[in-house]
Amino acid sequence: MAMYALGMSVLQDVIAFEKTKVKQVAYADDLSGAGKLQDLSHWWGLIQANGPIIGYTPNAAKSFLIVKPEHYDGAVNIFSGSGVVVTKEGQRHLGAVIGTEEYKKEYVGEKVSEWVHEVDVLSAMAKTEPHAAYAAYTHGLQHRWNFAMRTIPDISPLLRPLEESIKNTFIPALLRSPVPGNDARALLELPPRLGGMGITSPEKVAEVENLNSINLTRTLTDMIIAQDAQVEIDQV
Repeated sequence: MAMYALGMSVLQDVIAFEKTKVKQVAYADDLSGAGKLQDLSHWWGLIQANGPIIGYTPNAAKSFLIVKPEHYDGAVNIFSGSGVVVTKEGQRHLGAVIGTEEYKKEYVGEKVSEWVHEVDVLSAMAKTEPHAAYAAYTHGLQHRWNFAMRTIPDISPLLRPLEESIKNTFIPALLRSPVPGNDARALLELPPRLGGMGITSPEKVAEVENLNSINLTRTLTDMIIAQDAQVEIDQV
């Protein structure tokens, strides 16, 4: 990763904010930029011209330009023939999502449906192998939705079907008991050291996870917004 970043720095010297007026950040080979349409067009042209020289070949078909509805027609015109996909709805980005509220709900809804299915599968296993199912849930499955909670704001209501699956299907199968009441469910959310089982409620912790993520990454976020590449050693 560090060596890849060094290689990418050569390209980023060419497409730097001072030269393109595009605020940008790269995570491995995922390069993202934000700015005015004409500036983004110039930035994309520089990437196409200079990227392949260092082995970075941009794929237009997998590149998305997300614009506000009022700028959609202009974006289609400016990027005509480039192969870049222009959208006013939104697009997945590094496991999170950028776009309208409707697109966010659709994206998270699809992920929740997938996670509910996985909880149902694990619940079936819990009927005969409760300890293995509990270990698989707490050490594996439970972390499947952490990234979404930390990077997508205001999704607590969208996670309700997942919490209902955990409460109404997984826990009864695991404990061979009826559906727990609210007090019992709250007790099971506590970590084992406090007498619980660490089976957290995604619906409850989503906003806290998102706020914690924002606070922990604030320094880096501010530097990206300011396009300040001078990172102090103790901040890395």
